[in-house]
Amino acid sequence: METHYTIGEFTFDTFHDYRDAQEDIRKIEAINERLDIHEPETAVRLYNMIRNGEITFRSPIGEQFFDHVADIVAQGSEGMLVDKAVVEDAEGRVKYQRFLGIAVAAFAVVLFAYFAVNEAYNLYETRQIAKLQNSVAASASNESGSAAAKAKDKADERIATDVPDDGSAAALRDPYRHEQIIDESTLEVLPEYAELYAQNDEMAGWITIPGTNIDYPVMQRESDNDYYLRRGFDGSDLTAGTLFVDYRSDIVNPTTNTIIYGHNMRNETMFGNLDNYLDEEYYNEHRSVAFNTIYEYRTYEIVAVCLSEVEYQDAGGYRYYNFIQAGNRAEWDAFVNHVNNLSVFDDHVDLSSATPDEILTLSTCNDYVQDGRLFLVAKRID
Repeated sequence: METHYTIGEFTFDTFHDYRDAQEDIRKIEAINERLDIHEPETAVRLYNMIRNGEITFRSPIGEQFFDHVADIVAQGSEGMLVDKAVVEDAEGRVKYQRFLGIAVAAFAVVLFAYFAVNEAYNLYETRQIAKLQNSVAASASNESGSAAAKAKDKADERIATDVPDDGSAAALRDPYRHEQIIDESTLEVLPEYAELYAQNDEMAGWITIPGTNIDYPVMQRESDNDYYLRRGFDGSDLTAGTLFVDYRSDIVNPTTNTIIYGHNMRNETMFGNLDNYLDEEYYNEHRSVAFNTIYEYRTYEIVAVCLSEVEYQDAGGYRYYNFIQAGNRAEWDAFVNHVNNLSVFDDHVDLSSATPDEILTLSTCNDYVQDGRLFLVAKRID
């Protein structure tokens, strides 16, 4: 099903257009807070700034606001001979749009309602996230260090038992094949995630990046990468959605690449502060990632910050989001080469050129181009 986004009477086909509209709304709100646009001279100055490109809008909402300003300029033309040319231009723009006074008044009500609902959603989302974080923290504090260590030891023992180091086929398996070695039914959920897993068994794990806002549950729904785009942990509608693992990735018997998706929220929830990694100093100071599955503790090191874009069906660009499992050395080398080419920084990406590292990719939107994407590549170190 095709997804549409709405704000009041306006409908947008892409999330990029929807975010442009949100940005225009913020600009309009800022202008109205600082200026009395109904004061004729102010209206003329504002009209000129928009017309000359000093203030820009990128959505129909911004265009409607410009029309409203033009209408104010045209109506306030009496006695403004110095700005006659501007007034005439404005009158031409609104010659057939006098009805906009009523339309804009109605739109102002929509804007107010939108911001009120948006703030309510932000508050609700923040509280929901805090409840999940508190639940994990409380569970962790109730478990002794020895219990957590015991759980980790049992997982290590199980893996060691399943992969004998005796020269057998299992021990010498092809690193480019994705083999089902661990039976998930034999695994136990880590104590700190047991309560949340009981609430929703689609919980795949928990991700934390020290020094950032990222401290969230991560979901995974079978054969569905859309479900958690606009749903919270409990499945209820939620603007920010929930972080989720690509359904093609395997967290028990790890595929070469585990991809986690999240929205780039302007309030910096979810993956809203991954943009900070475009600053090299920030990147160097925040490279450690803890992505624990519900069964196992895992640590990764971020080795690349990359910019890309969604490639349409008839385009020939590289689709990083389709790299899940390296089937052979050539596919692994191709991935490493493309990561190097897409890397924001000049440093050679620290990935093995011999055998595939176990990779974690964090993916979100970025508006450096239309349908742009920002993704971080991390390799497992523990």
